Amino acid sequence: MKFPKNYTLFKGWDAADAVAEGWTRKDVENLFNSAKCPPLQIMEIPEKATTSVDSMELWHTPEKEAFASICIGIHVENWALDSAHFRNFLSYQHYQIDGKMLSQTALEDKRRTLAGEALFGGSEHPVFTRIGHLDGCTYLDLGDKEWTTVRVGGDGWETLKRPPIRFQRSRSMQALPIPAHGSNDINLLRPFLNVGSETDFRMVVAWLLGCFQSKGPYPILILTGEQGSAKSTTAKVLRSLIDPAQPMTRSAPQSEQDLVIAARHNHVLAFDNLSHIKPTLADALCRIATGGGFGTRKLHTNTEEVLFDATRPVLLNGIPDLASRPDLADRSIIITLPVIQETERQFEADFWQRFDATAPSILAALLNATTTALARVSTVTLKERPRMADFAKWITAAEPALGWSEGAFSEAYSANRKTVDRAAIEGNPVAEAIVTMIADHGPWKGTATDLTKALRGLYPQLTDDPLSFPRQPNKLSSELKRVQPLLRRQGIIFTRERHGKSGQRVICIK
Repeated sequence: MKFPKNYTLFKGWDAADAVAEGWTRKDVENLFNSAKCPPLQIMEIPEKATTSVDSMELWHTPEKEAFASICIGIHVENWALDSAHFRNFLSYQHYQIDGKMLSQTALEDKRRTLAGEALFGGSEHPVFTRIGHLDGCTYLDLGDKEWTTVRVGGDGWETLKRPPIRFQRSRSMQALPIPAHGSNDINLLRPFLNVGSETDFRMVVAWLLGCFQSKGPYPILILTGEQGSAKSTTAKVLRSLIDPAQPMTRSAPQSEQDLVIAARHNHVLAFDNLSHIKPTLADALCRIATGGGFGTRKLHTNTEEVLFDATRPVLLNGIPDLASRPDLADRSIIITLPVIQETERQFEADFWQRFDATAPSILAALLNATTTALARVSTVTLKERPRMADFAKWITAAEPALGWSEGAFSEAYSANRKTVDRAAIEGNPVAEAIVTMIADHGPWKGTATDLTKALRGLYPQLTDDPLSFPRQPNKLSSELKRVQPLLRRQGIIFTRERHGKSGQRVICIK
């Protein structure tokens, strides 16, 4: 380091020596400006290298994925060692040092050596995507070029350049706005949402705030409505405030493996313009929203498995009712958007210009609400524990920061649950046929075979489609178990008894 005076820094040198030597404020600033990242632990970079990378730390996750933390300027980036980005970095670094390219074989050998160091010689750390947590605080990766992070605790929030936790990024990740201190009005979001009631507005805000939890479960938000109700725009607005990406929304994944890949690289899973949800995808969405492991075969291997065990917020939109499966509906918030009159439509460029100008204040309001939730959640008690009780407790804890009266969220959530139940019944032929039969004819008793015949005879329009109404008694029994919690909330009770010497199983509905 070069200073205005001939000072010598030696082992044990400290601030007292600086005072004794007559250091000025300018000398201290020169010291800070000359400071560099810690020396390279694994790979030394010769002086002639022109790369801006000053150091690299090798480490691994609890799932045994190898990573490198690389100091670039004043911030640190975390790269997976098996990523194309890291391979390009190694190739570039070698060219900067030796003036020639590495062969593909040599490059892979070098990467594998570093991966071994990371897995067997490096420390272990969890890695997060967009949202992380440590010691009771939530951390939000803003996704900008400086890798700025927001630390949110019960005492407030602040931006950090070097957070104590480690984030990874995907190529699709986009930057959030820098939140504006001093803003605490969630109502700034109203002009950008096409919702039909105060209850719907509160439920959308609740889902958005729920995304700031460090871990799930998260409710699934389903936006439905006619063409021209701004479903896609509303979805983009919501995702822009928590996990913007390019593209903002995608078509439905074709397999569970596609869903897992999307979940590994995004905090929010947003799927657009859905017309139908396959049963296997509905089951996978339930697991990804409320918790459940996924496993798939690792690429180019026969026996090695890749595991994914995490929860993610899910956002769906489409014209038909997407929550016809009771298990999916049970985890969902459904918002029906009203049609926008042609005289009230806005120019898209003007809309997004106004949103971009307001987004920093809206994000700050959400961070303030998260601070309040973190400070109060351990002391909140719920009169009733609905489905997704952890989510309900989190939003209830944030009510003061949102300007909502005590119990406002529970009231809105209860109203939405009733709407969801009605939509689920109307979208499920088995449930709708049973509700109609009990209303028309009162209690019923018989075998699964008898019930199949009775429902098909009474309500052919509901039961004619073999894809939606099961023909075999055993499959009808399975569907009854699926819709039973939904019907119980409508006051319809199922019991099963065994009659006669043969122990024939009889279904009783009342």
